[in-house]
Amino acid sequence: MSLKGIEAMKKWREAGGKAKNPLEKLQENPKSLRLAINAKCWDCSNFQREEISSCHLTKCGLWHVRPYQKKGKDFEDDVETS
Repeated sequence: MSLKGIEAMKKWREAGGKAKNPLEKLQENPKSLRLAINAKCWDCSNFQREEISSCHLTKCGLWHVRPYQKKGKDFEDDVETS
């Protein structure tokens, strides 16, 4: 992040800025497919980001596109073979 971005973030936090959760973001833009996926995963994981990234429900239709995945990891390593 640039120095300008860091300063802007600091001012935002000092002014009482609060990050929005995926459900709040979806309410602002209900036609966004990405926000809908993020919100569904957020809801399914009991509102815990760590649960989304470590999700083992590989038969879920959203598993391959879930947010907070580790970059560069092969999906086949996690997919259950049955």
